[in-house]
Amino acid sequence: MANRREFMVAGAVAAGGASLLGAGAAEASQPLADLYTVVYDERFPDSVAFAAQARRQGLRVSAIRGDVTRLWYDDLYHRWKKGPAAIAGLTAPDALFCLETLGNDAGLRRVLKVEHRAGAGGVEHRLEGPARLLQQASLDACGGAWAGRMAQLAGRCPAVRAGRIETVSASEGATLRTDYPSLVSWVLAPVKRVAA
Repeated sequence: MANRREFMVAGAVAAGGASLLGAGAAEASQPLADLYTVVYDERFPDSVAFAAQARRQGLRVSAIRGDVTRLWYDDLYHRWKKGPAAIAGLTAPDALFCLETLGNDAGLRRVLKVEHRAGAGGVEHRLEGPARLLQQASLDACGGAWAGRMAQLAGRCPAVRAGRIETVSASEGATLRTDYPSLVSWVLAPVKRVAA
């Protein structure tokens, strides 16, 4: 018996070509999330690799060690008082929860979420976000370089919630370098409304 998530993924695949191509065409003209900063957790090597790739892309990075309080009080609170500004990251799920809650008050919404878990023979990725972006993810071909690939995807994420899909991928031979059961990559952005 399929659960709701499996049913939704199967439905998206079955609807296939036309609807996903239509969503992809619409996303091609959509504005990207203009990232103010990329958040990473210094405790996790995969998160540090994510930040290193973000730096190579010319993005500003902000370090945390599990707790987002200092980042919030010293930086994001003041920036978001001026208006919503997109952020991305690869953190533990509790840090995303806190930042998403604070970001919602500033007019931000989650436009990309990828949960990373250790699986049999590699790292499993549960992706939720824009169809066109996720179709180009290629995490299955990244092996141990999956965190850098996630930073590339975060830097190209559209600032829209339309045309979203859920899918699963795996980076064979990779390991999740943490004692946590999972890490999560994400983008929070002021969502732009697009004409249908």
